[in-house]
Amino acid sequence: MVGSTAASAWGVARSTRDIDVVAVITQETVDVFLGALGNHEIYVPVDDAKAAALSGGSFNILHTKTGGKVDVFVCLTSDPFESSRLDRRVKLKILGIDTWVATAEDVVLSKLLWRARTRSEVQWRDCVEIVATQKLDKSYMRLWAAHLGISTDFNELLEVKGD
Repeated sequence: MVGSTAASAWGVARSTRDIDVVAVITQETVDVFLGALGNHEIYVPVDDAKAAALSGGSFNILHTKTGGKVDVFVCLTSDPFESSRLDRRVKLKILGIDTWVATAEDVVLSKLLWRARTRSEVQWRDCVEIVATQKLDKSYMRLWAAHLGISTDFNELLEVKGD
């Protein structure tokens, strides 16, 4: 779990319309993945899924009867941050279900990266709330913020908290 669902695991309660997950899906495994979803109540844009498996990115899985949506973000293992985020995940109970969740540090870094692209205030608020409620490994975060090109936003986030 990533995105707002993961943020809620780290103390940010807000409503969301979907569940965000990270998956390692390759060109070799995408057809198996899609076949596993072979339910007539599930809609997946196959071309989008195959494109994401090839070069990263995301696609949606929609439940046609309920309107439920899962955003699948394909993790390219060749991306060092994605590999680190996946390696560091932790198992938590969410709604009584054991679930792998990105660490608070990686949720903040991912949200800052997304915010750098979109200037989303929602992403920023999530980051502020996580930083305010969690004891974070700021050394780890500083290294990745520099690598990801988001040091300015990361430093601003620490100033808001008063670090």
